[in-house]
Amino acid sequence: MAGKDLNQKLNELISSLQDQGILDDYFDELKGLQDEQSPQFVTNTITIYLGGADDTIAELTKNLSEPAVNYPRVTYLADKLKGSSMSIGGARMADVCAELCDASEANKREACLALFGGVNREYSILQESLNKIVQLEQAIHDNEE
Repeated sequence: MAGKDLNQKLNELISSLQDQGILDDYFDELKGLQDEQSPQFVTNTITIYLGGADDTIAELTKNLSEPAVNYPRVTYLADKLKGSSMSIGGARMADVCAELCDASEANKREACLALFGGVNREYSILQESLNKIVQLEQAIHDNEE
């Protein structure tokens, strides 16, 4: 596929994800930081985000499955995940993490568990979406070499 077609496909994907609320304008800002000096910036940032998010979600899973939930730790982890999600433009993910923070601060176990299910669902959607972006970014980069 020609580079122009790949760029168009990438732009259409990002636009669609923004229309669905999965990504917001922060992703455009992230993409704007990529240039000839750092052509893999978006791919590298996404890879770092996904690795960190996987670790944070694993720790949240562990904390929320304990008989006595450590609510301050859950709040910290949910806030950390919210911040990193916001920094890459993961709008819906950041929103559900904020709700989890609120439930954790209120020591509401059932609400935390329900919202954590939402975190997992939104992360799965965001992860799949970001992986598609990485694939297209890589194809564009490979095509330019």
